[in-house]
Amino acid sequence: MLRPAYSESPIEPPPSWQALPYGDWLKEQVESGLDEWWPRIFGYHLLKLGPLADTLPTRLCPVPHQFGLAPQRGSVRAELTRLPLQNASIDAALVPFCLEFQQDPHALLRELDRVLISGGHLVLVGFSVLSPLAFGYLWPKHHHQFPWSGRLFTPGRVHDWLSLLGYRVLSHESLAHHTMLWSPEKFPTAQRWLADLAPGFGSVYLIVARKMEAPLTPARQRWHLRRPLVGQPVREAVGRESKPQVAARQRSDTTKG
Repeated sequence: MLRPAYSESPIEPPPSWQALPYGDWLKEQVESGLDEWWPRIFGYHLLKLGPLADTLPTRLCPVPHQFGLAPQRGSVRAELTRLPLQNASIDAALVPFCLEFQQDPHALLRELDRVLISGGHLVLVGFSVLSPLAFGYLWPKHHHQFPWSGRLFTPGRVHDWLSLLGYRVLSHESLAHHTMLWSPEKFPTAQRWLADLAPGFGSVYLIVARKMEAPLTPARQRWHLRRPLVGQPVREAVGRESKPQVAARQRSDTTKG
């Protein structure tokens, strides 16, 4: 049974990449996955949401105006679920590791949907619970450490949330096939083996989705009964008379004669 997405108490997000285990290595993994997509995203305004987004390089993205927004850092400081932005004013949004540390991830997605233009791109980066990262839950001491202190979701669940909002997922990539319990320099062969045999079970997911103008569910077609054309209505009406009606009409004609 899935846990509710809403958390009864606030969740503290990581203030920097260094607060995460092997944060510099993790940041390199995310940068490598993003670099392939930045040249494909266009527009005028790129929102980099959360405390980790502002330090991610986006120089390959041709969007001219790029700005960071977070409660404690960035060029704009505000709550993530109360963005001081107009409706349909943002062309693309980069959101790394925010959903799992948000008390109400649904509210965050709805707020992003409000400020994104139709056809805009949403780039989500998050920790996946269906990954080697889940081994960290075996030790209680990790439950209060990043990233295990957050509420990790499956990528499929995030797909469902985006689908309900009318987004089309363009790409889903798995990164960092590592437990993050020890240095990534250890057991490199095991990491490559896991990436080859189970490429979808990376500890980090990268989802690129596009906001559609209309829901993907096709409208139900309304069927109308097509009436046949009547070429000679009198003759056809006579032809449709029942036998008693025809006999009664013939007796009437004989009497008149």
